[in-house]
Amino acid sequence: MDFLSEFLTLFVGKLQSPTLGFLLGGMLIAALGSRLTVPDAVYKFIVFMLLIKVGLSGGVAIRNANLAEMLLPALFAVIIGISVVFIARFTLAQMPGVKTFDAIATGGLFGAVSGSTLAAGITLLESEGMQYEAWSAALYPFMDIPALVTAIVLASIYAGKQKRDKYLKNEEYLRKEEYSGMQPVAAGGYSNVDPRGAADGYPGEPGGTGGGSSSPSGGAPSNRV
Repeated sequence: MDFLSEFLTLFVGKLQSPTLGFLLGGMLIAALGSRLTVPDAVYKFIVFMLLIKVGLSGGVAIRNANLAEMLLPALFAVIIGISVVFIARFTLAQMPGVKTFDAIATGGLFGAVSGSTLAAGITLLESEGMQYEAWSAALYPFMDIPALVTAIVLASIYAGKQKRDKYLKNEEYLRKEEYSGMQPVAAGGYSNVDPRGAADGYPGEPGGTGGGSSSPSGGAPSNRV
């Protein structure tokens, strides 16, 4: 029971935090269909100030930190950034209605953590009093650059594969058309000719029977009707 009351107290306290309050307010405004937007100048100014704070504190921390301690976290940041792009390529791209290029772009976007998101996350950790390495802001390029490069490479490979498949299909189609053009085609619209009729002749033609019997050569005409 104590755990439940403590959980509810912390939950209500987090709902009153400015960060979560703005998030819930934005979701509510979007759900109501409002067109309320933050001026672009205000947004850029806030992000700029956050990045200055994070950059200065991170730069000072990197100067005083041991680079060997940053090696393993930097390696994992690279792996995570690349893995997010591959996960999107082979999972999100398989969903109906999602194009492969859009899936790769989404993976690159989420694999490369945005500067504003990083600054907001670090600010939230500081406001909550949670301990973290001061040089963690330096891990940002280790996720950002590999994720973007991986997304570009995957998109280029997929585009090349699409062009190659299209070229092979066109080549196969042209080959079939050329092969069918070389085949003899029977001309229609002609009546079938009986070989016996062609040999015996047709009525009214020389050598034809005309439906009766012709006289033997050098003989008397026949009296049969």
